[in-house]
Amino acid sequence: MIRLLRNSSLDQDASKSTLINPKRSSENTLFEETSYRAIRTAQRRKWTLISLIASVILFGIGILIYNQFVTSKNQRLAKEYSAIEEIYNQENLEFQKKYTEAKGNLPANVKADNAKSMEQFAQFAKTYASEPMGWLAGIRAGNYYITHDLNLKAKEILEPIVQTASNQPLIQVRVRTALAGIYAAEKDDQKALLELKIVEEIPQNPFPDQARFLRAQILYYSGNKAEALKILNQIISNPDSSNSANPLNQNAGSQIKQQAKIWLNYLES
Repeated sequence: MIRLLRNSSLDQDASKSTLINPKRSSENTLFEETSYRAIRTAQRRKWTLISLIASVILFGIGILIYNQFVTSKNQRLAKEYSAIEEIYNQENLEFQKKYTEAKGNLPANVKADNAKSMEQFAQFAKTYASEPMGWLAGIRAGNYYITHDLNLKAKEILEPIVQTASNQPLIQVRVRTALAGIYAAEKDDQKALLELKIVEEIPQNPFPDQARFLRAQILYYSGNKAEALKILNQIISNPDSSNSANPLNQNAGSQIKQQAKIWLNYLES
């Protein structure tokens, strides 16, 4: 459209026909030549400026539409997630009611039945696999399945998150650590150790010693006591047990170091 407008304007420009002969004969003076070039240059700058303004406007409109779409999408995802959260809370309320009626005398293995909400969280994670809310739902469902010895279901949800959240270091730490525990339970020690090694080397990991500690345990149970002792000593001698300035994280790091000392004393006794 801009090109057509430009051509139309040039065709209707009286300056070309009155001031300058389009054939640009030898009778044209130096003044006329200079004037002609100046007019053409001004016209080119004018249409270049119009094109630039139009491009900026279209780009701005594109950003506005995209932001509205993202906001609308996030609101829809939050609404769906909240609906599942309500089911989860209701399941816990029902358990609390039973606990109160039994005056706290329920068997220790009786817990809230969150199967329905966790199935929905799992489906939410699959449907929105590339969304942060999907990762959160997947981690919740995966943790539930792990604690209920449903490792296959947990892997089905957690393994894709490793790929879709590859640029999220804290998600990687949590998911890969959980997967390492699953692989170790399945006696796939090499795969478990590989996951923990990756976790340990993530720069943003606030608890690298946690991955080292778990790796030492797996090495010991797989028969490599010498390497396990080496890693435990490394944890204990490390003056900085946490990569975070957060006091809570530092406290957790101290607890890991204390656990490493207990294990080292046990293995050396």
